[in-house]
Amino acid sequence: MKVLYTTQGAIEKVGSRYYGDGINANYKRYVILGDEITIACAEKEVITSKCAIFDDNVKFAIIHNTNSVKSFFRYNHSNIKIIKDAVKNADVLVVHLPHSMGYVAIHYAKKYKKPYMCVVCGCPWDAMWNHGWRGKLLAPFAYIKLRKVISKAPYVVYVTKHFLQNRYPTNGRTIACSNVNVSTGIEEILNRRLSNIKERQQQQRCIRIGTSAAVDVVYKGQEYVIRAISKLKKEGKKFEYHIIGKGDPTRLKSIIAEEGVEDLVFIHGLLPHREVPGFLDDMDVYIQPSKQEGLPRAMIEAMSRGCLCMGSDVAGIPELIEKDFIFSKGDVNGIARKLERIDSTMLEKQAIRNFNEAREYDSNILNERRKNFLLEFKKNSRLR
Repeated sequence: MKVLYTTQGAIEKVGSRYYGDGINANYKRYVILGDEITIACAEKEVITSKCAIFDDNVKFAIIHNTNSVKSFFRYNHSNIKIIKDAVKNADVLVVHLPHSMGYVAIHYAKKYKKPYMCVVCGCPWDAMWNHGWRGKLLAPFAYIKLRKVISKAPYVVYVTKHFLQNRYPTNGRTIACSNVNVSTGIEEILNRRLSNIKERQQQQRCIRIGTSAAVDVVYKGQEYVIRAISKLKKEGKKFEYHIIGKGDPTRLKSIIAEEGVEDLVFIHGLLPHREVPGFLDDMDVYIQPSKQEGLPRAMIEAMSRGCLCMGSDVAGIPELIEKDFIFSKGDVNGIARKLERIDSTMLEKQAIRNFNEAREYDSNILNERRKNFLLEFKKNSRLR
């Protein structure tokens, strides 16, 4: 069986080889539907990559990013043809949404009577509403588009428990299943966290806050934490902020300089995924200040390492953490006030709470739930 998996993500190309972390992990979940996988996505040529290399047997239908008006008119027609040909060659589709080429794939899946299932990964309304006046004009149309497509989809996976289900309901079969891929419940991790909290208190170490997200995506919201750090510094309270993630950090660096917190805010770039647990273990607090999300995998991973977690009041974030650690998106003062309340007792309590809460998102549990749903889809779609 030939499986086409479409995603809005991009992979990295070094020479003739492809690399990626999230997409690389995701496609392996769909091998249960067929032994030949084609991934439809964009690519970015780089000199070297820190991501995992794709297996030789994976095929690709490479499309161009159309993030501007110019690129849309230049590449949209050719992208549609690429997707159309990929759908014709496939036996079954798994379509991650929202994504313009994902909608094209569904159109041709219906035309050529190919079984398909959708994975709802985020909210286009939130994404576009936070991109200036042009985004605000397009947000209602993107919202209506996804609602219409998902309402008619035969099988839908939502990455949240409630948020995306309520905003984009379906008449088809559905499950809630995050895309997170972490192992949880290792008691040694929690014990080490609790020991470190006591040790760091004795050392009077400055509280360290971390965020893992693309540094050149404005709606990820790191700037609000930077400004909160600056506000607290002016009040004589010091917190360190450590940022990891791919992308050009020029914009964030200018904000750091503007706020005068070069001594407290550090951008480390993209870390190989194997190094992320160590980074999280060195943080006291993990913060997700996004203006748009689905269900943030990075926050679940931080919870599994026993971090106290804070986040904005968007999408699936309030499903993960207690309301005392939720702030309004873009609220610099709210972030600052919540940070200054943190003490060792709170760190210990939240370490235990978040560590246990993360068990629900253990990769073994989620993979089994997803596997059963995929098998049902395969059976009812009469795939062989």
